[in-house]
Amino acid sequence: MKNIIASVFAALPLLAAAQQAPTVPDVNAIFEHTKAATVIILAGAGAGRLNSIATGIIISKDGIILTALHAVKGAAEVQVRMANGDVFDRVQLLGSDERRDVAALKISAGALPALTAGSTVSLAQGDPVYSVTNADGLAWSATEGILSAIRPADEVPGAGSGFRLLQFTAPVAPGASGGALVDRTGALIGIITGGKGKAAFAVPIENVIGLPDSGSHIALGSGGALQLPAQQAAEIPQSSAAISGSDPKQILKTAKTIYIHSKTSFLTVDTLDRALAQQKDWEKLGLTIVGDPSVADLFIEIDRPLFTYVHTFVISDKKTTIVLGAGKVTAFDGTIASGGLAKDIVKIFAAARIPEPPKK
Repeated sequence: MKNIIASVFAALPLLAAAQQAPTVPDVNAIFEHTKAATVIILAGAGAGRLNSIATGIIISKDGIILTALHAVKGAAEVQVRMANGDVFDRVQLLGSDERRDVAALKISAGALPALTAGSTVSLAQGDPVYSVTNADGLAWSATEGILSAIRPADEVPGAGSGFRLLQFTAPVAPGASGGALVDRTGALIGIITGGKGKAAFAVPIENVIGLPDSGSHIALGSGGALQLPAQQAAEIPQSSAAISGSDPKQILKTAKTIYIHSKTSFLTVDTLDRALAQQKDWEKLGLTIVGDPSVADLFIEIDRPLFTYVHTFVISDKKTTIVLGAGKVTAFDGTIASGGLAKDIVKIFAAARIPEPPKK
């Protein structure tokens, strides 16, 4: 009996060591799980003109995605593509963090593969990290590296200040921004925001996981006309295809928001805004003037060329850049000119939006 007890006690240190030894990660399983929750994000300038390709990561089964803010900021149209081939053209912006360059998006979907948020508290230098991104336009490329450091952004030239960054060695190239950085268990620990030389950086997930709860629900422009570069038809530019199917009158009829931009100090946005409000048919149009061009359907640009008294306006569709109407008024004063411009602008919209009274 004494020999048995002695053997048991002798084995205890070995059992404890075995329990404390780090488990070897199943790298293939990590990559497959991460790939399923990784999306391609296409952002365009309107009319199917592709501006950028980025990466996004699904963090909720009901379609919540985190990505890099710079990838979608100011985009006229956004599209989300999943690894299984599903494409979503209607995307909402739920929240954004300018300081950390992260945005939360929403697509209308359910039962999606999603990554579980991990924690950076127990991370140590040298820990293995993994990512799946769309770097250099090569979709769902897998990379691995180690955690180099967790450092203040102030120490990284051009990164900003007031937050932490995860520095890691996995390669990062254009298109990788917004991708997931995961740990040895496959848990999401960071959102990749870019690289500096041989170093790559990600924002800790704890600092941005609450973005979807900010209360914003801003509809981004439909990305239905966007295509990956290899899929665009060689003989017909995608922008031409998108524009050819557009009806200017229908665009004027269905638009909801307008952004006014002034190219001259002689006629301010506020002056034209007040003049529009004074037009008798303005309220009937159901239009809202917004201060953020990213949420506008249409643009109105006003100008007064130098050395003239001619005040002009141009109404255009943000997505297709089609000119929907234009006009000019000659006046010595911008306030006086604004009344004439407002009258002509309302007249253009009224022709498309206010039905004519029935003929007797």
